[in-house]
Amino acid sequence: MTMLIIATAALAALNILYKAAGPALLGGREFPPRVRAVADALPVVLLAGLLTVDLLGAGWRDFDWTALPGLAVAVALRRWGRSHLVCIVGAVAVTAGLRAFLAILGG
Repeated sequence: MTMLIIATAALAALNILYKAAGPALLGGREFPPRVRAVADALPVVLLAGLLTVDLLGAGWRDFDWTALPGLAVAVALRRWGRSHLVCIVGAVAVTAGLRAFLAILGG
């Protein structure tokens, strides 16, 4: 238990140092517009990569096509300016409804 507390405290300290390094190194300067654009795009690209891996599975062999209509609904709702919660609920409802419908058809 003591080792776990030490490891957690060390990780917290490293996290604080890591987060403080950026402002300390940059000072009052700002990133150039191109670097700022790349940094702004990173979360979207990371989410797209994680979503792709999750949809296609390990080794890209577990493709579940029933998630695609839900994903399309989430994208459409987001394009129409709906909140993230509405997008997620809509995507889950469409995917679950489709899977339930297919289960009824399949027996």
